Amino acid sequence: MKIKKLDELQYIKRGNIFKHCLFTIIGLLLIYLTLVQSDIVLVSQRNALALIILFIVSMFCVEMIYYDIYPLSEKRQWILYLFAGLAGIFVIVISSRGLISGETRFIENEILSDSGAGIIMGGLCLIILIAYLIKKVYNKTKGDVS
Repeated sequence: MKIKKLDELQYIKRGNIFKHCLFTIIGLLLIYLTLVQSDIVLVSQRNALALIILFIVSMFCVEMIYYDIYPLSEKRQWILYLFAGLAGIFVIVISSRGLISGETRFIENEILSDSGAGIIMGGLCLIILIAYLIKKVYNKTKGDVS
């Protein structure tokens, strides 16, 4: 397994991506803490933390795709993005089943339901695959082989 060598600019870009993710997670956690301290409950604690983590992971992957930074190689990385997209589609379908049948609603008791959170989480996973496909098409139209 050959690991792709990164130049200095790629390390700077990677550092900026980590910085963006760090500040975003700190901001989201502070907002969540403020809402909890103010007794404002929009999402269950379990779903809130899962959404925050998945949002950060999606943001990280999309930025890495945008800057063409692939930790292994693009030929191997697409499998990870395909898996994330398929997992997103699977979670959306499973979560939507309860909504379509009428067993549950997107918002219940004035908070986001588990089905609603599942659809959002599935969408966040699907965004990773969509970003990769858009970048791949964009690179082909620009004539870039990377």
